[in-house]
Amino acid sequence: MDARDKQRIIERYKVRLEAYGVDVRALASGNRERQQMRFKVLADVGNLEDQSILDIGCGFADFYTYLKDQGLHVQYTGIDICPQFINICQEQFPDLTFLVADIQTDTVPGTFDYIVSSQTFNNALAYNDNEKVLRDVLTRSYALCRKGVVIDMLTKYVDFKEPHLHYYSPEEIFSFCKSLTKRVALRHDYPLFEFAVYLYKDFQGWGKK
Repeated sequence: MDARDKQRIIERYKVRLEAYGVDVRALASGNRERQQMRFKVLADVGNLEDQSILDIGCGFADFYTYLKDQGLHVQYTGIDICPQFINICQEQFPDLTFLVADIQTDTVPGTFDYIVSSQTFNNALAYNDNEKVLRDVLTRSYALCRKGVVIDMLTKYVDFKEPHLHYYSPEEIFSFCKSLTKRVALRHDYPLFEFAVYLYKDFQGWGKK
């Protein structure tokens, strides 16, 4: 991501953090009920018990808290471009791994069973192409995962659009994901103006030895 866009996003969340503190409102992605609904969709990517998970754009590591509340034990790593979020996460969860990193351009050590990301790529970019950034992220995430990837984003099927947000075509995202793997699923059924795409590691065609 272009450094100018990155700085704009960091400043936006810094202002929201100062206004709301460690609260879901600082993340600009709706209320707690909507967040919990998204997390259920993310967790449906697979059986996450004892799995390693990379959370891209982890915010306050709320997805880890959700999994913990569900009684799941996971090996969790969170990354975010906002240093303020990472500092809060490190203080709150000192036994977990957190990094200030951009998945598109920075090195993320190791591989992970599952990679998740919620509401991370919805900010409209001024100096980058949102679609290219997301394609890069999907490609990189698929390369780093051992089992699967799930990312949610805003859908173009909305009643109105906010100028500071970017809305994606589910059909185009699905088509791109199919260029990475045969195993793709798309969910557009939950009651939010967004959708989630799941990518799983490929399989050999039936009948092949």
